[in-house]
Amino acid sequence: MKNIHLIVIFCFLSISFGQAGNNIFSRSPYLQLATDSSIHIVWRTKTKMNPIIRFGKDMDELNGKIGSEFILERRTVDESDESINDALSLFDAPKGTRQFEAKISNLDSNSTYYYSVFDGEKRLTPKDSSYYFKTHPKPGTKSPLYFWVVGDSGTGGENQAKVHTAMRKYNQFKNLELDMYIHVGDMAYTSGTDGQFSERFFKMYEPTLRNTVCWAAMGNHEGKTSKGEDGIGPYYDAYICPKAAEAGGLPSGKEAYYSLDYGKVHFIVLDSHDLDRRPTGHMAQWLKADIEKTKAEWLIAYFHHPPYTKGSHDSDKEQQLIEMREHIMPILESGGVDIVFTGHSHIYERSMLINGAYATPTVSEGVILDDGDGNPNGDGPYIKSAGLVPHNGTVQVVAGHGGTNVSRKGTMPIMRSIFVENGSVLVSISDNVLTGTMLNLDGLIRDTFAIKKEGTVIHSPIENPWNPVTGKKPIKKKSISRGIKVPPVAQMIIRKNSQWAYFLGTEDPPENWNMLAFNHSSWKKGESGFGFGDDDDRTVLESMKNKYTTLYLRRSFALPEGIDYKKIGLVVSYDDAFIAYLNGKEILRVGIESGNGGGARNISPHEAEKTFEYFPFDTNAIKALEGGVNILAIEGHNHEKKSSDFTIHPTLILKK
Repeated sequence: MKNIHLIVIFCFLSISFGQAGNNIFSRSPYLQLATDSSIHIVWRTKTKMNPIIRFGKDMDELNGKIGSEFILERRTVDESDESINDALSLFDAPKGTRQFEAKISNLDSNSTYYYSVFDGEKRLTPKDSSYYFKTHPKPGTKSPLYFWVVGDSGTGGENQAKVHTAMRKYNQFKNLELDMYIHVGDMAYTSGTDGQFSERFFKMYEPTLRNTVCWAAMGNHEGKTSKGEDGIGPYYDAYICPKAAEAGGLPSGKEAYYSLDYGKVHFIVLDSHDLDRRPTGHMAQWLKADIEKTKAEWLIAYFHHPPYTKGSHDSDKEQQLIEMREHIMPILESGGVDIVFTGHSHIYERSMLINGAYATPTVSEGVILDDGDGNPNGDGPYIKSAGLVPHNGTVQVVAGHGGTNVSRKGTMPIMRSIFVENGSVLVSISDNVLTGTMLNLDGLIRDTFAIKKEGTVIHSPIENPWNPVTGKKPIKKKSISRGIKVPPVAQMIIRKNSQWAYFLGTEDPPENWNMLAFNHSSWKKGESGFGFGDDDDRTVLESMKNKYTTLYLRRSFALPEGIDYKKIGLVVSYDDAFIAYLNGKEILRVGIESGNGGGARNISPHEAEKTFEYFPFDTNAIKALEGGVNILAIEGHNHEKKSSDFTIHPTLILKK
């Protein structure tokens, strides 16, 4: 059972969630594009003004000043005149909107400043300590970092507000301040319009945005009105992203994807929605070059579409997700990426320490480097080598649970923690330890994990990793090449030519297909044996030839009273290999080295030759038996699609 911690807030000082300045602002002041020496402050009004920013390290002495001559003013197309560059016109803002973008430069690094917005001499924002900004530490310097990760939040609804409030209360209780805010996309449902951004993002998060830069990745809903190729649309009006390496890294030339540095941490932000994801594409080529250039000790990447998920989306079936896994993850892992944040799938999923999971469908065999829970108070943090070491392990976090409805399709086999509830992720990096905390909308800590980097660590893939379906580390069944001679039979428990439920197709059945509780009423029915090409099968599967290599069978049975369980065994005629399960537990593996279903590996050819072989139940098989109804499940495998024949004919006997 997972530990759940309740944060009790005894007092929470009042926080203003309104718009500053008595509705003078149509979009209240918010921060953008911070560096170690500069910051941008952005706001909107519907009236003309003489924009001025005053700032300083003392809230009572705002000695610095940025005048209107250094503040970019953007308007809607209908309001543009000769003084406004049409290329800077706002995409679909309400008529009369004026957006002001003030860049403050020549600041001290790693420093806190207070600010206020003025219209000439008239102060528009209140004298309030929450109006501040912090510059980044210089790249390469040691500095702690604390940031918030949110995805798929922009509904404008109650759950989104609760997630935000839970984060703010937690931080106040812990006396913590955010250094950054990461949004992995879908922050303005349903089409990312200007109005949806104003109401469902800026208004909702205003108390946080006034003092914390949101570094965003575009989601598919923003992509309905904004385009990554040309950088035009409400999303690009809302954000100022560093396309010229203003915040570190390598210039990308586009706001759609970029990188930035914070001390010894390097962030990479990608557009997984509407740009070329192939290794030969401009984004992937830039990614390779950017990773080669960085000297950081931590590498964090984020984008919208998750390479691994079984939440409201399925990464084994959807093209954008498959391409991010097959094309982009090899580049990131070759650069030593430590953690990847994504959204899109409305769920929280967090992986074990993985490497090389590029296959479709995703399997856990051969890709899990550490299958512990990653909790410092549990199995301990995931350990990696110091610095950025290629293929030394990555943690994947799907944080698409920021406010919209959550759901789940199945279980991704590489995941260690899964919660179908709204929340967000808080991440801290101090020296050589990264710690992640999933906080749900009620302020409950649902998951904690850590990555620790020290010395040189050489990982080998775990052959038989922890299983998120059963919540256990499975007992490894060694594959055997064949059975033995069939002994004299006292009783047939499952006879030859019995009726079985069967499933055949290009996709695997649900993860729990081999369990007693699974409902197989939608499966086809047929008499054993099953196969083609041998002229000895009752249920002929001609459609299997050249198309499928795996057949799934299920049959229930009850044991006679008073029998000796040690005399039970399988008698099977097979071509080429099979795995047998009893009430969901694997009890026998014949001719298959590792994996199961579509992930089965190294399948040996075997000719049935119209004979049966005997496989006695061992101790583990006997322990899997239930006193009442049991389910025997078989997955039969052909070693290749072009094979000329296939047979699987299972029976269950009680020997004399």
